[in-house]
Amino acid sequence: MNITAISSFLNNQQESLRPFASNASALQEILSDYQTKLHRWQQEEQTLNIGIMGQVKAGKSSFLNALLFDGVPILPEAATPKTANLTKVIYGGQYSLEVEYYSQEEWQAIAQLAAQSGDSDREKVARELVAMARQHDEHVNGKDKETFFADDLQGLQGLLNQYTGNDGDYTARVKSTVLTLPDEKLRGFAVVDTPGMNDPVQSRSQKTRDYMAESDVVFFLSRCSQFFDESDVQLLFQQLPAKGVKRLVVVAGQFDSAIQDDGYDRDSLTETTTNLHKRLRGVAGDKMAELRRHQQEKDNPRLAAILTQLADPIFASTFAYGFAHWPEEKWGTSMRHTYGQIQDMAEECWGEPITQPEWLQIANFDALIGQYQQARKDREALLLAQREGVERETAEQLQQWRTGFTQTIQQRIHLLSSQDLQSLEKQQAGFKKRISSIANELENIIDDVRLHASRESQKMLNTLSSERQEYSRQHTRTGSRTVRQSYEESDSTWYKPWTWGDTRTVYYTSTENYEYMLATDAIEQVREYGNRCAASLRDHVNQLLDPLTLRSNLRKALLPHLDTASDDFDPALFKSTLNGVIDNLKLPELDLTLGDAAAVIPDSGEIKQRDEMDRLRKMQEQALANVLEQLRSNLARGVDNVLSQMAQLQSSLEDKLTSSIQAELDAVRMALANKEQEKQAYQQLLAQVTAL
Repeated sequence: MNITAISSFLNNQQESLRPFASNASALQEILSDYQTKLHRWQQEEQTLNIGIMGQVKAGKSSFLNALLFDGVPILPEAATPKTANLTKVIYGGQYSLEVEYYSQEEWQAIAQLAAQSGDSDREKVARELVAMARQHDEHVNGKDKETFFADDLQGLQGLLNQYTGNDGDYTARVKSTVLTLPDEKLRGFAVVDTPGMNDPVQSRSQKTRDYMAESDVVFFLSRCSQFFDESDVQLLFQQLPAKGVKRLVVVAGQFDSAIQDDGYDRDSLTETTTNLHKRLRGVAGDKMAELRRHQQEKDNPRLAAILTQLADPIFASTFAYGFAHWPEEKWGTSMRHTYGQIQDMAEECWGEPITQPEWLQIANFDALIGQYQQARKDREALLLAQREGVERETAEQLQQWRTGFTQTIQQRIHLLSSQDLQSLEKQQAGFKKRISSIANELENIIDDVRLHASRESQKMLNTLSSERQEYSRQHTRTGSRTVRQSYEESDSTWYKPWTWGDTRTVYYTSTENYEYMLATDAIEQVREYGNRCAASLRDHVNQLLDPLTLRSNLRKALLPHLDTASDDFDPALFKSTLNGVIDNLKLPELDLTLGDAAAVIPDSGEIKQRDEMDRLRKMQEQALANVLEQLRSNLARGVDNVLSQMAQLQSSLEDKLTSSIQAELDAVRMALANKEQEKQAYQQLLAQVTAL
């Protein structure tokens, strides 16, 4: 679509278009809609959304600092779960930090959790947050958000340390942050670093899931030393969304530590890395099969397919990247210590230290960057297809407008060529005789659509109600825990009678499995059911009110009234005007909005007791019933609103037809005073329209 040509046409032909105000307005609307879609495509949809997942201390911040900031520790590392933060990094015109605090209700929930006597991670974290926040409440109370600006990265780093650092004054009260950087490497990217723990606040857990659902690519970091342990599996269960994610990249991080541990039993670096790759890929394959099986049981084939990517992890090391790229004065204490230990091991076991090319091999950042680049290529292909779709749709709209406006101009030229004032009066009188029957015919079509939409929407709602059962199923999960046990054994010696009968306690540990349920599973199922129901109803009803079909039916209804000509009524004179009225009818759309029906389910971590599991099932049933009730209520209001607008459309149709024909005849009457000059102007305008 040539925006410049259309804009020039609208600007340069203002005088010629004055008699065709509705046509000019329709073209302006097509242009504005296209520009809006193009702007959204350029500003929002072009962004590749990347989510970073992993447990606390998995190295997410170091990974991002190396990938985005050449190792400069801009993002503070979370030392404990209480300081893990939800951080979004985006491109912007200046250095800034937007901080969102916990709301009063959310902080009260944390305080209530902290007051409980339990020993779960959630309760421990809540107690640490409350203790950490006490001395700084006065600064934060009453504030929802704050935005701070800095002159450079160093200034921004200082702000981050205050609001997200391990010892930050306000870290405990911060719910999430958005970091804006004028860095060209970030243009087209949005990176979200997520907390790697069960968040003590349900709303923040949900915000993490919402962010992840917007991610095109997810990088999941797992430490090689504890590769895909139970905590990693639980995190994937809870945070990896069922929709949205197109690619999952597993990073077996801190590979340098695994080499240090395994290298003493190998003869070379190559043998060490080969052994680690084989062993850890085996672990990844087993966990992938377990997770896929769970998703298939939940009838979630799309997420099950994405999880196949778990079996092919990328082995990487941020420290090794630093050893290969950064001068030694930039290394931190941990890096120096790790470097010394690995090199000592290499010289002792392999006879020579690790070289700079070998550090690059261990770092393996080229593979990570390759995943970035491939994702970007795939994203660009998708965006290109989306843009081509917008272009195609707009071209069709423009062609429809061009056809309609061409007919309107030709109709005007024909009227000027074939009519005079007396014959125009006769045509107007003939039209008035037929206007009521024409309007009634069109109203009957609209009325049929109204009744059909009302009836079918109720049928659809009944179908969705019957599908509720599949969303009420709650599968239990299997966890494992280490149990310390003991037994008594004899501690006597046969030749020492005084020891006869003595015993000693021997302690040992064993692993036992247990079943549990997660409230987050129930919450996700309720929200998925609500979103699916709302989308199905909205699409279904809007399909019944499809503008193209309805306008086509309205045009067909005109045919019997336009097929018979008489001396006092030439239907060809008014066909373009009548079609224009139909094309410009503003047809309503159904809008369905739902509240959060899942709010009745508290996010309470692992649920192991049978009575608590039953209670969760009942709450899930109640939440699903709430979804359906909200849908019934909102659907009734939404359909009533649509039908009301359709009724208004019916009642105003005759007036619209009459006023449009009257406006056309009035324009012709004025043009008859200077017939030849007007016809020439219309011919020139017609040429301009054809050229668009």
